[in-house]
Amino acid sequence: MAGQATVAEVQPLAPSPPLAPAPLEFPMPALHAVLAQPYGQHPRQQMDVFVPERLTARGLVALIHGGWWSQGRHQDLRQLALHLAELGFASATIGHRQFGDGARSGNDLVDDVKAGIAKALEESAIAGASDSTVVLLGSGSGSLTALTVASQLSGDARIRVRGAIACGVTPTLEHWEGCSSTMAKALDQFAGNQRHLLSPMDLPAASLPPLLLLHGDSDTDVPAKLAQRLHAHAVAADEISTIAVLTGVGHRFIEQPLERGAHSALERIVPFLSEYAREPERERLFTGIADR
Repeated sequence: MAGQATVAEVQPLAPSPPLAPAPLEFPMPALHAVLAQPYGQHPRQQMDVFVPERLTARGLVALIHGGWWSQGRHQDLRQLALHLAELGFASATIGHRQFGDGARSGNDLVDDVKAGIAKALEESAIAGASDSTVVLLGSGSGSLTALTVASQLSGDARIRVRGAIACGVTPTLEHWEGCSSTMAKALDQFAGNQRHLLSPMDLPAASLPPLLLLHGDSDTDVPAKLAQRLHAHAVAADEISTIAVLTGVGHRFIEQPLERGAHSALERIVPFLSEYAREPERERLFTGIADR
């Protein structure tokens, strides 16, 4: 109708979606970090080193990657090293030559890791960590390398291995039931003609440091009973060994520290490091240096 005002119907505004909560941010602690530093001439002879400003313990945690000695790289464990640094532990990832890429046998790999550890200790000492105390941690086949290195360093006056952690325990160079042809070939090449000197199950238990053995019950590469045999080998000789079989976990699980398998493992690793990554009390009293 002419002259009649119309009133537009005003639709109510749709409610705004609730704001997503801001993500929690945990500040990364101040740390000394060195990435891909060479310790030898081969491109794989590299290491990462992370030393937090506030140390839970002064010892260095040396991480050795898996891959059956023909795959993998030290960067596979970089996230774990950073996570340990957040928790106050100086950490280093140690790369090494591989079969078909500069290494002929396990002796070459073991020598690489020992040289890398020595260089990593020098680097970590610059930032206030220990220049001699180390705990080794190996993932998958890297656990065999770590255990063998630990045994060989047992008589070294410069490097004190105070503990060894095996994640996805590979404790022997003997072929086990269900061992694939690929793994059998890798085990034989690692052994060379010195199987009894490089296989942890054949080494004197007294040459091994305190052990933490973590194995998944869903490991299709290495059966859990082999980890249990290494544990029994150590305990029978009155050596310190702790074993845990993790439910629903496969062979390599420590690479992603925030995932369930690694989280379960870290619940055991952190207390172990808190005890064994510390320098011996008598030495700290002698030098006047205390763990911070």
